[in-house]
Amino acid sequence: MHHDRLLRKTALAGRRLGLLLSGEVDGKARHTAAITSRDRQDETRVPVRAHGPRLAPWKLAATVALLAMTAIWGSTFLVTRRSLPGISPASFLTWRFGIAAAILTLARPGRLRALTGIERRHGLILGLFLGTGFLLQTSGLRHTTAGVSGFLTGTMVILTPLFAAWWFHERVGRAGWIAVGVSATGLALLLVRSATLTTGALLTLAGAACFAGHITGLSRWATAHNAYGLTAWSVSVAALMSAAFAGAQHNLARPPTSSTWLAVSYVALAATCIGFVVQAWAQAALSAATAAVIMTMEPVFAAVIATMVGGESIGTAGWIGGALVVSAMFLAELGPRDCCDALAPRIECC
Repeated sequence: MHHDRLLRKTALAGRRLGLLLSGEVDGKARHTAAITSRDRQDETRVPVRAHGPRLAPWKLAATVALLAMTAIWGSTFLVTRRSLPGISPASFLTWRFGIAAAILTLARPGRLRALTGIERRHGLILGLFLGTGFLLQTSGLRHTTAGVSGFLTGTMVILTPLFAAWWFHERVGRAGWIAVGVSATGLALLLVRSATLTTGALLTLAGAACFAGHITGLSRWATAHNAYGLTAWSVSVAALMSAAFAGAQHNLARPPTSSTWLAVSYVALAATCIGFVVQAWAQAALSAATAAVIMTMEPVFAAVIATMVGGESIGTAGWIGGALVVSAMFLAELGPRDCCDALAPRIECC
């Protein structure tokens, strides 16, 4: 959605995780500075164009394109939520991931075949994190509003360095802990709005934790050479996982209406496949800080679209809580870091 949310990349802050599209693919890898060796940093670093007046139009176009893509990612919360009355979360995700996996695999089949055995195991772990995160988040959308879900999903940016500290024993700096504190205050305001929100909020937060695990693993394991293959493989695993979950519940079904098919196609094609290409191109012209600021606006777009288009009400406490969460995201994205870079891949394109 991110997340449709997602399946919510480039390591542009200290290192770029790889424009994976052409060897350049997946520009959604906005990750981690301090989690790879110097050799991997050199291998995955993307050349930065010289600054100059002739590049201004390119930077403007890149900014507009990435901002538009961020708005699309934000819109997927409402699109998915409106589809759920007619289809189970697991069935929706089966089609959403299945379509995306098919396109990614058919577009570059050699990248998937080139994965080594250990890379396939890494991709399996990433896919399990991805699939579990979306199953939790999408199920949570049945019990909470799209706007609140967007803010709660944004906490994956704050949870990522904590997950990296637990999993890979990386150090969380002062800015990371401050971001956690600010975010916790915002979450308290979002969680106490009503008793009916709590179930959906907890499911969404659990999903955000899974997304943080996915980002952390991808930051550690992905390079410019394997990132496309890891992405296609992890999305395929998520599709199979969603199908197995839906089958176990005896509710694996096709989208029942044309509007549901349209929603599935939108999140699979626009939010994942097109977003995959747009971010790869846009982030080649933008600094890490600029890209981070733009993409941190995703939960804001989710809330605004849910309010203006979906007629949802977040309430004063919800808006204040959401503002605190976004502020914490800015701290995590732009503050000094000693561990997993918050410039992590957007889940929609993972």
